[in-house]
Amino acid sequence: AWSGKFFSSRAPDVRVGTTSPEPESKPAIYRNAHDTFFPSTGVQRTQFLEFQPEVVSPEPATAVLGATRRVQLSPRSSVPNQITYDRNPRNPNEWITTINSGVKLRIDGMGVSLPGGTAVGTVVDLEADRVVIWTQGNGDNPLDFSQPTEQSAAIPMEIYLEGDIIVREGDRIILAQSMYYNAQQRTGIILNSEVLTPVPTYAGLLRLRSDVLRQVAPDRFVADGASFTTSRMAMPTWEFRSGTLELHDQQVPMIDPFTRQPVIDPVTGQPRMRHRQMVTSRNNVGYVSGVPVFYWPVLATSLENPTFYINDLQYRSDTIFGNVFEVGLDMYQILGISDPPPDSEWSLSLDYLSKRGPAAGTRFAYENDIFFGTGMATTGMIDAWFIHDTGLDTLGSNQAAMVPATENRGRLVARHKQQLQNNWSLTAQLGYVSDINFLDQYFEPEWNESPDTLTSIWLTHIQDNQSWVISASAQINQIFLDTTQVPRVDHFSIGRAFWEDRLVWNEHSSAGYFMQWPSALPVSPQQLADFGYLPYEVETSGVRAVTRQGVELPLEAGPFKVVPYLLGEAAYWGDDLTQNDISRLYGQAGVRGSIPFWNADSTVESSLLNLHGLAHKVTFEGDFSYTDASQDITNFPLYDEIDDNNTQTFRRRLAQQDFGLVPPVPTQFDERFYGVRRGLQDNVTGPTEIVDDLTVGRLGINQRWQTKRGPIENRRIIDWITLDLGTEIFPDSDQNFGENVGFTDYDFRWHVGDRVTLLSSGGVDFFSDGGQQFTVGASLNRPPRGNVFLGFRSLEGPINSSVLLAAYSYRMSPKWASSYGINFNMQDLEYMGQSLTLTRIGESFLFTFGFNADQSRDNVGLVLALEPRFLPKTQFGRRTGIVVPPSGAYGFE
Repeated sequence: AWSGKFFSSRAPDVRVGTTSPEPESKPAIYRNAHDTFFPSTGVQRTQFLEFQPEVVSPEPATAVLGATRRVQLSPRSSVPNQITYDRNPRNPNEWITTINSGVKLRIDGMGVSLPGGTAVGTVVDLEADRVVIWTQGNGDNPLDFSQPTEQSAAIPMEIYLEGDIIVREGDRIILAQSMYYNAQQRTGIILNSEVLTPVPTYAGLLRLRSDVLRQVAPDRFVADGASFTTSRMAMPTWEFRSGTLELHDQQVPMIDPFTRQPVIDPVTGQPRMRHRQMVTSRNNVGYVSGVPVFYWPVLATSLENPTFYINDLQYRSDTIFGNVFEVGLDMYQILGISDPPPDSEWSLSLDYLSKRGPAAGTRFAYENDIFFGTGMATTGMIDAWFIHDTGLDTLGSNQAAMVPATENRGRLVARHKQQLQNNWSLTAQLGYVSDINFLDQYFEPEWNESPDTLTSIWLTHIQDNQSWVISASAQINQIFLDTTQVPRVDHFSIGRAFWEDRLVWNEHSSAGYFMQWPSALPVSPQQLADFGYLPYEVETSGVRAVTRQGVELPLEAGPFKVVPYLLGEAAYWGDDLTQNDISRLYGQAGVRGSIPFWNADSTVESSLLNLHGLAHKVTFEGDFSYTDASQDITNFPLYDEIDDNNTQTFRRRLAQQDFGLVPPVPTQFDERFYGVRRGLQDNVTGPTEIVDDLTVGRLGINQRWQTKRGPIENRRIIDWITLDLGTEIFPDSDQNFGENVGFTDYDFRWHVGDRVTLLSSGGVDFFSDGGQQFTVGASLNRPPRGNVFLGFRSLEGPINSSVLLAAYSYRMSPKWASSYGINFNMQDLEYMGQSLTLTRIGESFLFTFGFNADQSRDNVGLVLALEPRFLPKTQFGRRTGIVVPPSGAYGFE
């Protein structure tokens, strides 16, 4: 192989041809076009037929009434156009124009109808080595194509092209060797063609090759001997071949939602187009590297998801699940649903885990109103996965080799949110989990990070600063501590001003019937040995009615902003923790204030630190409040829960594992008292039960050092350094377990450059064995190349931990990328877990080989994954943060 440049020692000699007179004998292009237009067999030309179960002639496209077609010819190269005109011997009113040199032909104004009846002219650009045009003349004279000319779009115009044809319509491109085109009806037939068209959510181009391509309507193509792929290479890695294929590629002008006018591309001056694309094909064979891998008789699919049947393949192996085979399928294509709900996707997963058993799942997601037909904003999803599990659970620590509560395990999650008329909205969710350990074993990220799998419904009405919420929820799992509400009504009024805007009123009132049951006991003996109920985890039920009101009086005292405030509540519970009814009154009085300072110096300049001016902005904040409640917090069930299920599960084991005590944990580590000390009771919207006596002062300093970065003519303001500090002061040290100084924390970030950030945060409780947490780290982000993070986290108190974290993702070359992460226990000098992946970036696929080890679960695994590179979002991109555009997105690689 050789790559280089050629140079010439002499200037190029360019010889430009001149327009020649009409030749005595007509050129070959004229004879070919004549034979195409008037077949010698005597068979009359017909409309081309589209591919349907029953072949029906399509209705011809019609020009927009009153539209004018503008035609302009220009040379394809430095050789001027050589134009000849002849009358059509079979139609004296029609002229035949022949251009036997490279030509560019622009036809403008064929018309596209927009919503509301507006018509926008559509431009078609055609390039070819030779062209013949049939159309009516201008009276007894032909149209003079040597200059721009106009005629009615209703007048027939038919074109025959040969040699290196390029057709551009919108952002669709057609390449061919010979072509017939009807400009009036926008139909035609193309030989040895190639169509390149963009797809929504896909950065590259889809490529349709065929022996014969028929354009039967402005947005419909029927291909015989078709090949369909996203590859731009002559020998594509993957290819989808069909006996007969129909591509419906509707280009709809994009409309500005504010002006209701077409969005114009500033480069081309033409309307920007949005594509709606569907493929219907028969006798389909999928090829990978030229080898057929599957066959399917009929395919009907939207090209918004340009995969065929199989979305992804994955193999992994580890000590917990064994050999795992996962296949993701597109259900719309499998079932042959040719017109699925717009903006939706439906997938099926078929999995096998050698140490656990067979599994299957499905996911349906949508962003369109497919249920109620209101036309309002809607989004939702249904996700289910179930397994027949004959293995053992391992969750780490002393939770190993545990027999599951049931062999048939799984989870179902469904969520729906829809905007309704008159400022109403509907939110509903359904959640089911088979047993306590299922999510932690099979969906650990979802268990740690996602909302609980609840079953509930909310109907919300928002008007100005008021809202009504009618809700209901049910505990169908019976395995976690969840609250059933049947029903509940809430009213909120936030920030309502009175007395000429001098007084601000906030209110939250709520009433409902509540039921709560303790979580189920774990089946595993290992978990049962450490299990303990939370102090508020008892069976309760009854009415709860509460109203909480607050008023504020904002004042300005010179540079200070001072806000005295009062907060009060009256509440009733039908059941307390001893199954007796209980009432509570509580009140809070306080004052908060703030004062800002700032200084700016435009003379600060540093090319090393990328500083162009510097401004320091500081805000001092303070809040002092006194709270008194008629009942102690330990009397109430916790209907407004403050912890997710995963945190509650950890807390049930905390007393015995970390304190060696029979539950509950010591009071200073009870989450309810932590919530009180941190101010959850200071707002009308706070959790109802988290209220207790408290006198506290809170102090804070928020600081920003800001500078300008970017090109001189377009500088932007950024936060160069941020540093926030906060602390709490308790006049009564008994309310903070013997210490007057409460929780003190800080958060620091230094954006050294646009890519490098240094950060640190921490917090300290000063009472005995109080938690002390510090984190320090640095991140480097170089999109789309990769990112690096290095950090250290220290935790002391009832739980002690010192962990070094390091991770990087890097695209090493156009063909290879790697990522690595490790968590190292600095106390025991051993790693806690690490993972390494190496990804081969192919032309159409991403092949990933990975290794991971989890010391806490004593698990070692191997991963092999193959996924299409042309998906809108890939697992590789989500995992590494590296964006790998489809092959050909920026030209040939």
